[in-house]
Amino acid sequence: MKKYLTLLLVIALAASMLFMAISCREVVLPVEEENPDQGLANLIDEPLDNGYPSWSPDGKKIAFESNRSGNWEIYIMNADGSGLINLTNNPAEDFIPTWSPDGKKIIFNSYRDGNGEIYVVNTDGSGLTNLTSNLADDGNPSWSPDGKMVAFNSYRDNITEIYVMNADGSGQTNLINHPASDDSDPSWSPDGKMIAFESNRDGNWEIYIMNADATGQANLTNNPAAADGTTSWSPDGKKIAFNSYRDGNWEIYIMNIDGTGQANLTDNPADDGFPSWSPDSKMVAFQSFRDGTGEIYIMNADGSGLKRLTGVE
Repeated sequence: MKKYLTLLLVIALAASMLFMAISCREVVLPVEEENPDQGLANLIDEPLDNGYPSWSPDGKKIAFESNRSGNWEIYIMNADGSGLINLTNNPAEDFIPTWSPDGKKIIFNSYRDGNGEIYVVNTDGSGLTNLTSNLADDGNPSWSPDGKMVAFNSYRDNITEIYVMNADGSGQTNLINHPASDDSDPSWSPDGKMIAFESNRDGNWEIYIMNADATGQANLTNNPAAADGTTSWSPDGKKIAFNSYRDGNWEIYIMNIDGTGQANLTDNPADDGFPSWSPDSKMVAFQSFRDGTGEIYIMNADGSGLKRLTGVE
């Protein structure tokens, strides 16, 4: 299995394959020309790719994945782009980092065992632990707000399903058991009562929401014309940010938790993806290819105030 699901989705049908990734969510989006009207405030210079940002709970740091060392590693930087450190330092591929709610650990995907596994590590790089230890591919971990559980997707049933486990890796349980579709990329609500996820059960990829016990599953996006996925719940519990291909390229959209108020935040001809909220719900970090390579940007929650953090001279 290819380690990274690419988003080279020039044909609309190919877009639906984006969200079938199990543990491999590194985005390689089509290169577009930079929009000169964006007025970006350039803040570091790496001609390689940086992606999947994750804000620390205190808002002071951002974890992300980068191939600047020749393979995919997990990095941490200050929220202004300074103070870059390599957290994993491993020749295997590590990607998709997510901070624990207490800010002490980072959970991520790794191929260091030859298949997609979910690992956790302390923020100083110590205490590395394989949580899943399964021959199938597991990925896209999401912490519960109390830090006691992790939701993730797994291919151990020969279809992508949403699983939950305790934070130490015990008690791994198939949460949805929906054999007719692929369900992936879970995101817990801040109160721990609900989980947003993506599913192709209606024939294309849509954003769904359910109670944490898998009851009350509902389609939020209801957009049959294009793929939607990669959910991120705002810390105040009022909004969900997500990726959408409805405009012919990957954009970051936002909506209310009942599916109303869907709006394009990025509105750029290049591809943007993998949104991550700041702890105060005022900003969104994301990956963009508007400068030709994958770089980390931040913006206000209304799409204004764009600032590039990585790859800046």
